[in-house]
Amino acid sequence: MKKKKLSLNKLFQNNKFLIILALVISTITWVYMSMGTTNDTTVTISNIPIQIELPDQLDNNGLQVFRDAEQTATVTVTGSRAVLGSIGTKDITVTGATNGIDSAGTYQLSLSAVKANPSANFQIISTVTPSNVNVIVDYQRETSFPIQENVVYKVADGYYASTSLASKNITISGPQTEIAKIAKVSASAELDSILNEPTSTTANIVLYDKTGNKISTELLTMEFTDVEATISVLPEKTVNVIPEFINKPKGLDLNDDMLTVEPSKILLAGPKEVLDKTDSVKLESIDFATLSNKRYEYDTQGINIPSDCKNISNSTSAKLVLDLSGLSKKTFTVDSFKVTQTSMNVTVIGSKKELKSLKSSDIEGVIDTSDQSGTVGSVQMPVTFKLSGTDTCWVSGSYKANITISEK
Repeated sequence: MKKKKLSLNKLFQNNKFLIILALVISTITWVYMSMGTTNDTTVTISNIPIQIELPDQLDNNGLQVFRDAEQTATVTVTGSRAVLGSIGTKDITVTGATNGIDSAGTYQLSLSAVKANPSANFQIISTVTPSNVNVIVDYQRETSFPIQENVVYKVADGYYASTSLASKNITISGPQTEIAKIAKVSASAELDSILNEPTSTTANIVLYDKTGNKISTELLTMEFTDVEATISVLPEKTVNVIPEFINKPKGLDLNDDMLTVEPSKILLAGPKEVLDKTDSVKLESIDFATLSNKRYEYDTQGINIPSDCKNISNSTSAKLVLDLSGLSKKTFTVDSFKVTQTSMNVTVIGSKKELKSLKSSDIEGVIDTSDQSGTVGSVQMPVTFKLSGTDTCWVSGSYKANITISEK
């Protein structure tokens, strides 16, 4: 049989052969390029963590290194493409020289780089960038600070706003020299809208030194960096301030010459439904039984306001002047008791005209024994008095009577 001759011309006209030939050539080229023997290919490795370790003596004494946590280094390496293709930050160790540190303070440390695996088939051919790093060597300190609210906003006319923070204090830790700089912690925010209803916002935590300059937080660890601020917005209303008396004769008219209150009005903020039914607020009560015909001044008389409201005036207390010096005083012997007491001398305050017409028989002493259930024998109890024939006079002073309680 006659053998067929292999024709190259026919092979190059065969599509399958050409495809296979192209694959072989590309594979050989790739292998050649990958297996190249030259070592002048370079790669820059960035974001390498910087390792800093203090000498054992300082570390054992509690000193620590504080620095910007985001500080990293960059170096350039050379080697074959096959090796450099898998090189990363874990393959290079960058350290700061701490041999010159002997106490707390601020230091500039020079940086150096070595291969994590000394036998790795690549070389470091550049110095470290940056070449040095600044650190603080100090003791760790943790302190809690009160947060001062600094939320700026505008309030609509006729409304009052107040701000409360979700947290009143914040814990901050870091080098004690940096912690000692903190004079004020502020929660700061600014709203553009004019407020007439409650709202909330996020306030940023800002640190200040004693001169009012902001403090960098790079070396500090804060419990949180912002806090929720709730702004309460309430309507306002001006109300009268009126005195409150106990045992005051119902017919005694205290005119402007006898009674003054300053301030006579205050500004309240509160829920609309409460303000709608509040036209006045009362002062702490004064017992007429403790008063005589003299002039009295109460410089800090407390103002009682509804529990849901706020007193937003400058005065949180009132000054009350009660001038009873124009009235007279007279002593009566009271012999009308509803118990076994025989008689008692009492002082009555009132106008001369009323006192002149008042008789001892118009004064009746009353002893309340309702709380003495089960008591038997001689006891001393307080006495109150009822006056008939006058509604402008009162008994001044505190009185007690000796009584005998018998079993029924």
